[in-house]
Amino acid sequence: MENEKTGEVLRVASDEERDQAIIDAGFIPGWIGEGGLRPEPLHDFEPDTWNWETGRALLEAAATSINPRVAERRNIRMANSAAEKRTSLNTIHCSYQMVAPGEFARAHRHTINAGRFILESKGAFTTLEGKKVFMEPNDIILTPNWLWHGLGNENLEAPAFWIDFLDDPLVAALKTIFFEVRDEDYKEMPIKEGSHHHIRWRDLDLQLEDLVPDPNGRYGKRLQLQTPSIPTMRLYIERFDKHMTVNPVKSTANHLFICAEGSGTTKVEDKTFNWQRGDVIAVPSWKLFNHRASINATLLEITDQPVIEALGWYRETTV
Repeated sequence: MENEKTGEVLRVASDEERDQAIIDAGFIPGWIGEGGLRPEPLHDFEPDTWNWETGRALLEAAATSINPRVAERRNIRMANSAAEKRTSLNTIHCSYQMVAPGEFARAHRHTINAGRFILESKGAFTTLEGKKVFMEPNDIILTPNWLWHGLGNENLEAPAFWIDFLDDPLVAALKTIFFEVRDEDYKEMPIKEGSHHHIRWRDLDLQLEDLVPDPNGRYGKRLQLQTPSIPTMRLYIERFDKHMTVNPVKSTANHLFICAEGSGTTKVEDKTFNWQRGDVIAVPSWKLFNHRASINATLLEITDQPVIEALGWYRETTV
């Protein structure tokens, strides 16, 4: 057989009869198709964005016909715009969710690690192992692997909204999803103060004020959150001054960014995405990206970097 060398990739001369005989025998020739070694990772997810204003309107419309007692949760998944995708990225995912006034979505637990970033709440709560934890806007609630959690809203007039973030694409790919449900008497449930699964915005806000931007220009005021209970994801909160631009970077980790306050843009390769409070940006691995704030702004970052690091595959480069 004759090999042609193109750059660093070897190409085998075509022979349809030979290759078809191998396929007919139940094999796949390793020298054709998308298999084999590549100089850099291949991608089947696109950089993407989802708008909170649009998501909120869709959830309000769905509230008249979608009952959590039937559907389990009233949420809309942020599906990547790449063909036939149901998740935001290949390992991590976001959804917008709503609980109507006076409503309770029963407790369940799953092997998926998850959390929620609260967008609107005037009396909403999460039940964590049978105790109520009330949520304020911009708070973060963690619901790790196999932790019982239900969702309720004691306000009888205003709905509650948040963004769920989960590692369900990773858990699904590994075929390790388990799921159970149970009923809870949330009206008689005790209130839990100081849960280590509850990250309060007012505490983060104070901590960010004491930080300084990265001297090398890679980040604004950036704080890693302490989230050992969700080992597949790492969370950062990052604050930018008006008109601040950080240097471009790319890595082998996936990233989801939620705008907590302010507005700005994120450039991913040749695409530029605008964002404001409640919007979400998806940056697939090995895509060059950077942020620019239009006004004072804060982003929550969710990344699968701990998984990539644990397997020894983390790489990063700047321009």
